[in-house]
Amino acid sequence: MYIVFFRMFCYDTRQRGKSMNKNITVTMISIGCIFLCIGTFWDLEINTLFYDPQNRIGIFLQEGWPLLLKLILTLCFALLIDQNHPFFSIPWFICGLLFSQNVITLTESSWFSFISIGAILTPLVVSIFICYKLTTEQKNKLRPYIINYLQLFFTVLIVITLFKVLWGRIRFRDMQQASQFCVWYLPCHKGGFSFPSGHTSSFACSLLYLLSTPLVQKHKLSLSIIVCTSIFLMMASRIVMGAHFLSDTAAGMMIALVIWAFYDRQWKNKISKQKHQ
Repeated sequence: MYIVFFRMFCYDTRQRGKSMNKNITVTMISIGCIFLCIGTFWDLEINTLFYDPQNRIGIFLQEGWPLLLKLILTLCFALLIDQNHPFFSIPWFICGLLFSQNVITLTESSWFSFISIGAILTPLVVSIFICYKLTTEQKNKLRPYIINYLQLFFTVLIVITLFKVLWGRIRFRDMQQASQFCVWYLPCHKGGFSFPSGHTSSFACSLLYLLSTPLVQKHKLSLSIIVCTSIFLMMASRIVMGAHFLSDTAAGMMIALVIWAFYDRQWKNKISKQKHQ
């Protein structure tokens, strides 16, 4: 009797999880479509009204998220390393390349160079420390989730990059005159990479992936609210910084959302098949 009840409870929990993810997808896609419609007519006016390159939250998210993302990727690569393999150092070399652009950019800025270098080296040190502390068994448990995240992230990255190259939409802060503006639904080839927003898409897929992990099932509703609110905050910050238009951020969010929803369903089907075997 207890076994039957337990199975029914687990099934009900999984079903509620699927339903919640579906509701999130439908709601966010609907909001994204509304934002695209608004952007179709008022993209330029919205950016002109809210542009503030000195906004502290905007600067924090613009500069802080890429560093945090590189920490996440560095840690993922590090945990996937097989130290018995003769080429185990190659992922560390890749991780080093991930930080090279930030090292050059930050050390040439007005910031103190030791602070800049510290901000770059900290993710590497943290990754080494975590890898040292985790046991082989713990790493083996984490690896399937790491592989799923990397699969999601790089799929989003490739799709977003293709759109950026094909569209070539100029950023608001790079515009010299209003005639350079072009609508989001037509590729304009102005030599920019505004459409769609890379910050928004990478941020969205990383947070949405948390909803696919088993660790958050007990607090999924509250976490879903936090995730969605954070995504909208990132979207707003990109507009305030003049890096993107409203339609850019909406498109970036929806691309990440659709890809996550696709993979989330695949992952859940795979787990369901494994349990029935």
